[in-house]
Amino acid sequence: MLKFSFLVLVTCLMPLKTLASINENTNFCERDCRMEYNFFKKYAREGSSLANLSMAIMNYQGHGRRKNIELANKQLVRAARAAEPAALFQLAYNLMFGLYIEQDLNKALVWFKRADKHGVKHSMKYIDLLNDFLTINNEKIKSSMKSILIENMNLEERIVTINENSEPIERISVTQQFYWSYILYNARLQTCYVNCTLGSSHTRIPIIHVKNENKILNALTKLTNNNSTTH
Repeated sequence: MLKFSFLVLVTCLMPLKTLASINENTNFCERDCRMEYNFFKKYAREGSSLANLSMAIMNYQGHGRRKNIELANKQLVRAARAAEPAALFQLAYNLMFGLYIEQDLNKALVWFKRADKHGVKHSMKYIDLLNDFLTINNEKIKSSMKSILIENMNLEERIVTINENSEPIERISVTQQFYWSYILYNARLQTCYVNCTLGSSHTRIPIIHVKNENKILNALTKLTNNNSTTH
């Protein structure tokens, strides 16, 4: 069985506000996403970690079905344990920001390191920040940082699509175009046994980020810098 995973780079942002105005998901699927979800379910049974990640995102966002956070969490963990790079990153991100699951910064660091090991270059900024946070001896600053993560967290989220591309360059562009059928192709290839075609190097994979992430990260970075100057 040919098993492959993809190197992941951040390439485009798609705000949830834009997505929320398309309640029937017509911009993500040919019809209502139920067909795509059923295919992902089939490919997941056949061993596709990308299919498990895709179903998790669809359950988080309610694409083709009602939102099911509990099921989405299970599917995400399953994909991450199978070393799907984008799933490693999403699980680490959820743990860091307390998105859908209980916040755990130590576990978040572990999963970000695994994501980085599997080519998710975007993980390094979170690794550096968490390393700084977890090694701070100043309890006042540490408490302030944790408060920022808890109090400033805006539970609204946005979809970020990340490009599967082996080039070590991160490019960011804004787009509204994303279809689950693009990912189905690569999910199906993960189930291939013989005479398999290589996966596309430009398929966009959806990742969920909190809307006010930059505000939170800037505040945390400022505190860690303040801690450095006091030593």
